[in-house]
Amino acid sequence: MNLNEYNFYPSKEEEHELLKQQAKMAAMGEMIGNIAHQWRQPLNILSALNLGLCLKHKRDKLTLEEIQKFKKKSNTIIQGMSATIDDFTNFFKPNKIQENFKIDDAVNSALKFVSDSYIENNIEVFYTANPTIEINSYKNELIQVLLNIFNNSKDAVIEKGIKKAQLTIRIFDSTENIVIEIQDNAGGIDFNIIHRIFEPYFTTKFKSQGTGIGLYMSKMIIEKSMKGSLSSENRDDGLLSIIKIKKENADWSYEI
Repeated sequence: MNLNEYNFYPSKEEEHELLKQQAKMAAMGEMIGNIAHQWRQPLNILSALNLGLCLKHKRDKLTLEEIQKFKKKSNTIIQGMSATIDDFTNFFKPNKIQENFKIDDAVNSALKFVSDSYIENNIEVFYTANPTIEINSYKNELIQVLLNIFNNSKDAVIEKGIKKAQLTIRIFDSTENIVIEIQDNAGGIDFNIIHRIFEPYFTTKFKSQGTGIGLYMSKMIIEKSMKGSLSSENRDDGLLSIIKIKKENADWSYEI
């Protein structure tokens, strides 16, 4: 008896679609965590401004000038919070059309999303790039890959208790590719399992902290949508991730 005839097992297409959906949900979970970090400080500032305004009113020392200052400061903070939501909303918009964009813009967007959590965990970023390097590809998808790598490095730093954590990002031109190298100092990955990190559902994290699909989908994005490559290796005292993207990429749509 063929059990597949009775739909006991998903087809390869169904399994791949499930992986895609799980990757999206995992990315959204990471994003919600990043929004929480991005909003925590401005919310605290707004709370302090509001408390100060109430105290001055209670003491009958509230002036029109103080009200105008409060309005200006609070409005600036709220606009910043709104811009954060716009950034995250734009990130999750479907993007299946290639566009010209600077690699530097994609890297800075990804760094912006993780900046607060990096500050909280004392991770210092060293970034070297030619800001004029430009490609014609899928910007949001590249940001998603970068975010996954940045978050993985942060998680490794936290898990291993690295005191002076560093992330080094380097972008350069090679003969045929644009190369993005991302190096952390979180101790790397065990030699016996590093060859498996791009397998679906394989994770070095606790089950409650990782799904094991982030790197798998990242590799699929780079290989299928950008006709490039994504690899990782232990280097020095951490993990080096290498993204290579073709300089010349024919205009085409894709479906991962």
